[in-house]
Amino acid sequence: MAKISVFAQYLPMQPRIYVRTVDVSHAHAQLMFLHASAVHSDYYLPLAINLAEAGIRVWLPDLRGHGRSHGARGHVVQFQDYINDLSAIWSAFLATNTASTPSLLGGESLGALIALLTSQAQVRPDGLFLVSPALRLHFQFHPVAFRLLWSLRKVLGRARPLKPLPMTGVSNNSQVVDLIEGDPLTNRYYTLSFLLNLLDAQHRLLQPQTLSCRSLALFSAQDPIVDVSQSAALLEKAGLNDTQFLDKALHSLVADSPERVVPLFLHWYQQHIERLPSSTSLL
Repeated sequence: MAKISVFAQYLPMQPRIYVRTVDVSHAHAQLMFLHASAVHSDYYLPLAINLAEAGIRVWLPDLRGHGRSHGARGHVVQFQDYINDLSAIWSAFLATNTASTPSLLGGESLGALIALLTSQAQVRPDGLFLVSPALRLHFQFHPVAFRLLWSLRKVLGRARPLKPLPMTGVSNNSQVVDLIEGDPLTNRYYTLSFLLNLLDAQHRLLQPQTLSCRSLALFSAQDPIVDVSQSAALLEKAGLNDTQFLDKALHSLVADSPERVVPLFLHWYQQHIERLPSSTSLL
Protein backbone atom coordinates (compact mmCIF):
# COMPACT_ATOMS: atom_id res chain seq x y z
CA MET A 1 0.00 0.00 0.00
CA ALA A 2 1.26 3.51 -0.85
CA LYS A 3 2.37 5.67 2.06
CA ILE A 4 -0.16 8.42 2.87
CA SER A 5 0.71 11.57 4.81
CA VAL A 6 -1.49 14.43 6.00
CA PHE A 7 -0.18 17.91 6.76
CA ALA A 8 -1.31 21.53 6.69
CA GLN A 9 0.10 24.96 5.88
CA TYR A 10 -0.80 28.62 5.47
CA LEU A 11 -0.07 29.93 1.99
CA PRO A 12 1.87 33.23 1.87
CA MET A 13 -0.96 35.29 0.36
CA GLN A 14 -3.54 37.81 1.53
CA PRO A 15 -5.73 36.79 3.14
CA ARG A 16 -3.73 33.88 4.50
CA ILE A 17 -5.29 30.66 3.21
CA TYR A 18 -5.13 27.42 5.18
CA VAL A 19 -4.61 24.27 3.12
CA ARG A 20 -4.66 20.63 4.15
CA THR A 21 -2.73 18.21 1.95
CA VAL A 22 -3.32 14.48 1.82
CA ASP A 23 -0.22 13.25 0.02
CA VAL A 24 0.65 9.83 -1.32
CA SER A 25 3.95 8.40 -2.49
CA HIS A 26 4.20 8.07 -6.28
CA ALA A 27 0.94 9.93 -6.93
CA HIS A 28 -0.60 9.42 -10.38
CA ALA A 29 -2.63 12.65 -10.26
CA GLN A 30 -3.53 15.53 -7.97
CA LEU A 31 -6.87 17.11 -7.13
CA MET A 32 -7.74 20.39 -5.46
CA PHE A 33 -11.18 20.11 -3.87
CA LEU A 34 -13.10 23.10 -2.46
CA HIS A 35 -15.55 22.73 0.42
CA ALA A 36 -19.22 23.72 0.51
CA SER A 37 -20.60 26.73 2.37
CA ALA A 38 -20.95 26.54 6.16
CA VAL A 39 -18.25 23.87 6.50
CA HIS A 40 -14.48 23.71 5.89
CA SER A 41 -11.74 21.36 4.72
CA ASP A 42 -11.89 18.99 7.71
CA TYR A 43 -15.16 17.53 6.41
CA TYR A 44 -13.46 16.29 3.24
CA LEU A 45 -10.55 14.42 4.80
CA PRO A 46 -12.26 10.99 4.42
CA LEU A 47 -12.82 11.73 0.71
CA ALA A 48 -9.19 12.81 0.30
CA ILE A 49 -7.85 9.73 2.09
CA ASN A 50 -9.95 7.44 -0.10
CA LEU A 51 -8.59 9.15 -3.20
CA ALA A 52 -5.04 9.00 -1.86
CA GLU A 53 -5.46 5.25 -1.48
CA ALA A 54 -6.14 5.21 -5.22
CA GLY A 55 -2.97 7.20 -5.93
CA ILE A 56 -4.37 10.75 -6.10
CA ARG A 57 -2.89 13.46 -3.85
CA VAL A 58 -5.43 16.03 -2.66
CA TRP A 59 -5.29 19.68 -1.59
CA LEU A 60 -8.15 20.89 0.62
CA PRO A 61 -8.13 24.70 1.05
CA ASP A 62 -10.35 26.61 3.45
CA LEU A 63 -11.97 29.45 1.49
CA ARG A 64 -11.37 32.98 2.77
CA GLY A 65 -13.50 33.65 5.84
CA HIS A 66 -14.03 29.92 6.39
CA GLY A 67 -12.47 27.37 8.70
CA ARG A 68 -8.93 28.36 9.63
CA SER A 69 -8.35 30.76 6.72
CA HIS A 70 -8.19 34.47 7.38
CA GLY A 71 -10.75 37.01 6.16
CA ALA A 72 -14.07 38.31 7.46
CA ARG A 73 -16.17 35.35 8.59
CA GLY A 74 -18.91 34.47 6.12
CA HIS A 75 -18.47 37.72 4.22
CA VAL A 76 -17.21 38.70 0.79
CA VAL A 77 -17.29 42.12 -0.86
CA GLN A 78 -17.31 40.68 -4.38
CA PHE A 79 -17.46 37.10 -5.63
CA GLN A 80 -14.40 37.79 -7.75
CA ASP A 81 -12.36 37.64 -4.52
CA TYR A 82 -12.98 33.88 -4.34
CA ILE A 83 -11.94 33.48 -7.97
CA ASN A 84 -8.76 35.53 -7.48
CA ASP A 85 -7.93 33.53 -4.34
CA LEU A 86 -8.38 30.23 -6.15
CA SER A 87 -6.19 31.39 -9.02
CA ALA A 88 -3.37 32.12 -6.55
CA ILE A 89 -3.90 28.84 -4.68
CA TRP A 90 -3.93 26.96 -7.99
CA SER A 91 -0.55 28.42 -8.95
CA ALA A 92 0.92 27.21 -5.66
CA PHE A 93 -0.76 23.85 -6.19
CA LEU A 94 0.77 23.41 -9.66
CA ALA A 95 4.19 24.38 -8.35
CA THR A 96 4.17 21.31 -6.09
CA ASN A 97 3.48 18.94 -9.00
CA THR A 98 7.07 17.91 -9.66
CA ALA A 99 6.03 14.76 -11.55
CA SER A 100 3.85 16.69 -14.04
CA THR A 101 0.86 14.42 -13.42
CA PRO A 102 -2.72 15.52 -14.30
CA SER A 103 -4.01 18.34 -12.10
CA LEU A 104 -7.75 18.39 -11.46
CA LEU A 105 -10.03 20.90 -9.79
CA GLY A 106 -13.26 20.18 -7.98
CA GLY A 107 -15.57 21.09 -5.17
CA GLU A 108 -18.94 20.61 -3.56
CA SER A 109 -21.81 23.11 -3.71
CA LEU A 110 -20.30 26.60 -3.26
CA GLY A 111 -16.85 25.13 -3.86
CA ALA A 112 -18.00 23.58 -7.14
CA LEU A 113 -19.44 26.93 -8.29
CA ILE A 114 -16.15 28.69 -7.53
CA ALA A 115 -14.17 25.93 -9.27
CA LEU A 116 -16.34 26.16 -12.39
CA LEU A 117 -16.29 29.97 -12.65
CA THR A 118 -12.53 30.10 -12.09
CA SER A 119 -12.01 27.46 -14.78
CA GLN A 120 -13.91 29.69 -17.18
CA ALA A 121 -11.63 32.62 -16.53
CA GLN A 122 -8.27 32.12 -14.87
CA VAL A 123 -7.13 28.50 -14.52
CA ARG A 124 -6.95 25.52 -16.87
CA PRO A 125 -7.30 22.22 -15.00
CA ASP A 126 -6.97 18.88 -16.76
CA GLY A 127 -10.42 17.94 -15.45
CA LEU A 128 -13.32 19.26 -13.36
CA PHE A 129 -15.07 17.28 -10.62
CA LEU A 130 -18.27 19.03 -9.52
CA VAL A 131 -20.41 17.66 -6.68
CA SER A 132 -23.84 19.26 -6.13
CA PRO A 133 -22.67 22.43 -7.92
CA ALA A 134 -24.73 25.36 -6.64
CA LEU A 135 -25.48 26.97 -10.00
CA ARG A 136 -29.07 27.71 -9.00
CA LEU A 137 -30.71 27.61 -5.57
CA HIS A 138 -34.33 26.91 -4.82
CA PHE A 139 -34.22 30.16 -2.82
CA GLN A 140 -34.31 33.28 -4.99
CA PHE A 141 -35.19 36.92 -4.39
CA HIS A 142 -37.81 38.52 -6.60
CA PRO A 143 -35.85 40.41 -9.32
CA VAL A 144 -37.09 43.78 -8.08
CA ALA A 145 -36.09 42.99 -4.49
CA PHE A 146 -32.71 41.73 -5.66
CA ARG A 147 -31.96 44.88 -7.63
CA LEU A 148 -32.92 47.03 -4.63
CA LEU A 149 -30.77 45.04 -2.21
CA TRP A 150 -27.89 44.99 -4.69
CA SER A 151 -27.97 48.79 -4.90
CA LEU A 152 -27.81 48.95 -1.08
CA ARG A 153 -25.16 46.28 -0.57
CA LYS A 154 -22.42 48.78 0.34
CA VAL A 155 -24.63 50.07 3.17
CA LEU A 156 -26.31 46.86 4.30
CA GLY A 157 -23.78 44.31 3.07
CA ARG A 158 -22.42 43.35 6.49
CA ALA A 159 -25.88 42.73 7.96
CA ARG A 160 -26.24 39.20 9.31
CA PRO A 161 -29.35 37.15 10.17
CA LEU A 162 -30.50 36.91 13.77
CA LYS A 163 -30.79 33.14 13.54
CA PRO A 164 -28.11 30.70 12.32
CA LEU A 165 -28.32 29.24 8.84
CA PRO A 166 -30.41 26.05 9.14
CA MET A 167 -28.67 22.81 8.24
CA THR A 168 -31.92 21.11 7.24
CA GLY A 169 -31.44 19.44 3.89
CA VAL A 170 -27.65 19.28 4.00
CA SER A 171 -27.45 15.61 4.93
CA ASN A 172 -29.79 12.76 5.84
CA ASN A 173 -27.26 11.73 8.49
CA SER A 174 -28.26 13.39 11.78
CA GLN A 175 -24.74 12.96 13.15
CA VAL A 176 -23.33 15.05 10.29
CA VAL A 177 -25.90 17.78 10.94
CA ASP A 178 -25.14 17.75 14.69
CA LEU A 179 -21.42 17.97 13.95
CA ILE A 180 -21.84 21.01 11.70
CA GLU A 181 -24.15 22.76 14.17
CA GLY A 182 -21.73 22.19 17.06
CA ASP A 183 -18.51 23.03 15.21
CA PRO A 184 -17.09 26.46 16.21
CA LEU A 185 -15.26 26.71 12.85
CA THR A 186 -18.39 26.50 10.70
CA ASN A 187 -20.16 29.54 9.23
CA ARG A 188 -23.84 29.84 9.97
CA TYR A 189 -24.23 33.64 9.94
CA TYR A 190 -23.42 34.72 6.39
CA THR A 191 -23.71 38.39 5.51
CA LEU A 192 -26.20 39.86 3.07
CA SER A 193 -23.26 40.75 0.80
CA PHE A 194 -22.21 37.10 0.63
CA LEU A 195 -25.73 35.99 -0.31
CA LEU A 196 -26.19 38.69 -2.95
CA ASN A 197 -22.80 37.96 -4.51
CA LEU A 198 -23.56 34.24 -4.52
CA LEU A 199 -26.87 34.75 -6.33
CA ASP A 200 -25.26 37.16 -8.77
CA ALA A 201 -22.43 34.72 -9.53
CA GLN A 202 -24.96 31.99 -10.26
CA HIS A 203 -26.40 34.06 -13.09
CA ARG A 204 -23.14 34.52 -14.97
CA LEU A 205 -23.53 33.08 -18.46
CA LEU A 206 -21.58 29.88 -19.03
CA GLN A 207 -19.85 29.94 -22.41
CA PRO A 208 -18.93 26.55 -23.88
CA GLN A 209 -15.77 27.86 -25.53
CA THR A 210 -14.32 28.96 -22.19
CA LEU A 211 -14.06 25.39 -20.85
CA SER A 212 -11.48 23.17 -22.50
CA CYS A 213 -11.36 20.17 -20.13
CA ARG A 214 -13.46 17.10 -19.40
CA SER A 215 -15.81 17.27 -16.44
CA LEU A 216 -17.94 15.13 -14.17
CA ALA A 217 -20.93 16.57 -12.29
CA LEU A 218 -22.79 14.62 -9.62
CA PHE A 219 -26.17 15.77 -8.32
CA SER A 220 -28.53 14.50 -5.66
CA ALA A 221 -31.86 13.76 -7.30
CA GLN A 222 -33.58 14.87 -4.05
CA ASP A 223 -31.50 18.00 -3.38
CA PRO A 224 -33.64 20.45 -1.32
CA ILE A 225 -31.09 23.29 -1.62
CA VAL A 226 -29.86 23.33 -5.22
CA ASP A 227 -32.32 23.48 -8.11
CA VAL A 228 -30.93 20.40 -9.84
CA SER A 229 -32.87 20.68 -13.10
CA GLN A 230 -31.79 24.28 -13.73
CA SER A 231 -28.21 23.62 -12.63
CA ALA A 232 -27.91 20.59 -14.88
CA ALA A 233 -29.36 22.55 -17.79
CA LEU A 234 -26.71 25.24 -17.31
CA LEU A 235 -23.96 22.62 -17.35
CA GLU A 236 -25.36 21.16 -20.58
CA LYS A 237 -25.46 24.66 -22.07
CA ALA A 238 -21.79 25.04 -21.16
CA GLY A 239 -20.97 21.80 -22.92
CA LEU A 240 -20.52 19.73 -19.76
CA ASN A 241 -22.54 16.64 -20.59
CA ASP A 242 -21.15 14.05 -18.16
CA THR A 243 -23.77 14.56 -15.45
CA GLN A 244 -25.13 11.89 -13.12
CA PHE A 245 -27.95 11.92 -10.56
CA LEU A 246 -27.77 9.95 -7.33
CA ASP A 247 -30.76 8.97 -5.22
CA LYS A 248 -31.09 8.36 -1.48
CA ALA A 249 -29.05 11.45 -0.61
CA LEU A 250 -29.70 15.08 0.26
CA HIS A 251 -27.51 18.05 -0.70
CA SER A 252 -24.09 16.81 0.45
CA LEU A 253 -23.28 13.75 -1.62
CA VAL A 254 -19.84 13.62 -0.03
CA ALA A 255 -21.50 13.14 3.38
CA ASP A 256 -24.39 10.91 2.30
CA SER A 257 -22.91 8.78 -0.49
CA PRO A 258 -19.12 8.55 -0.22
CA GLU A 259 -19.27 4.89 -1.23
CA ARG A 260 -20.68 6.00 -4.60
CA VAL A 261 -18.93 9.35 -5.11
CA VAL A 262 -15.38 7.99 -5.00
CA PRO A 263 -15.88 5.03 -7.40
CA LEU A 264 -17.81 7.22 -9.85
CA PHE A 265 -15.00 9.77 -9.86
CA LEU A 266 -12.29 7.12 -10.30
CA HIS A 267 -14.20 5.42 -13.11
CA TRP A 268 -14.64 8.76 -14.90
CA TYR A 269 -10.96 9.58 -14.36
CA GLN A 270 -9.86 6.31 -15.93
CA GLN A 271 -12.24 6.73 -18.84
CA HIS A 272 -11.41 10.33 -19.70
CA ILE A 273 -8.16 11.47 -18.10
CA GLU A 274 -5.65 8.69 -17.51
CA ARG A 275 -5.51 5.03 -16.53
CA LEU A 276 -4.81 4.31 -12.87
CA PRO A 277 -2.83 1.25 -11.80
CA SER A 278 -4.84 -1.98 -12.00
CA SER A 279 -4.23 -2.47 -8.26
CA THR A 280 -6.61 0.38 -7.43
CA SER A 281 -8.96 -1.30 -4.96
CA LEU A 282 -11.84 1.19 -5.07
CA LEU A 283 -12.92 0.51 -8.64
